Amino acid sequence: MPRLRQELFRMMALAADKLRNLGARVDSVDLGSQQMPDGQSLPTPPIILAELGNDPKKPSVCFYGHLDVQPAQKEDGWLTDPYTLTEVDGKLYGRGATDNKGPVLAWINAVSTFRALQQDLPVNVKFILEGMEEAGSVALEELVKREKDNFFSGVDYIVISDNLWLSQKKPALTCGTRGNCYFTVEVKCRDQDFHSGTFGGILNEPMADLVALLGAENPEPSWLFASLWPSSASAIRHGACCWRPSR
Repeated sequence: MPRLRQELFRMMALAADKLRNLGARVDSVDLGSQQMPDGQSLPTPPIILAELGNDPKKPSVCFYGHLDVQPAQKEDGWLTDPYTLTEVDGKLYGRGATDNKGPVLAWINAVSTFRALQQDLPVNVKFILEGMEEAGSVALEELVKREKDNFFSGVDYIVISDNLWLSQKKPALTCGTRGNCYFTVEVKCRDQDFHSGTFGGILNEPMADLVALLGAENPEPSWLFASLWPSSASAIRHGACCWRPSR
């Protein structure tokens, strides 16, 4: 929401300060502005690149997270104000508690705990935090490519904590989450308008051609599941495959 854009800047600044207080080297990368469909230009929140430790004997783990959230209103079905963190029966409810402010804070708190216990971190830690993930990660791809041989050099593992837990105490290692690909398809027919009732069965129609084109993208949907195999709760907990492909 454009009117709340400054809140993103506040969130990014807050995260940067927390990381600096832990001793991290922090770079808030200015990304310029974003051109909106209505013509207005809005400043793009910075992306935070932070580093903790550079011991060549340790592996380097890079954590990705985002601090922006989807819009929410209590009328959407929330039992509490989505923008007021509320504890109910030992659980915290609020927009971003899972996606993705909560996981970001968990990583920061993990580092803070090592510091409080005066224990050495077992790995070098890097953070890349953005504020435009819900809008398509504006400018992130360009930054990643630019920093490939700089910030990301020497990174052994990338961790994305942007999914769900199975329970309060059991995290999930999610595999197979899909990304997004955007395409523009244009089917051009005739410049002159024809009556669909009179000419619909004679001339090719762009809409019918477009439907046929999109349908040809996956003519045999092998990813559909015809049924589920009977499986015990124990097997599911241990990751047993319990679906049967349709073909």
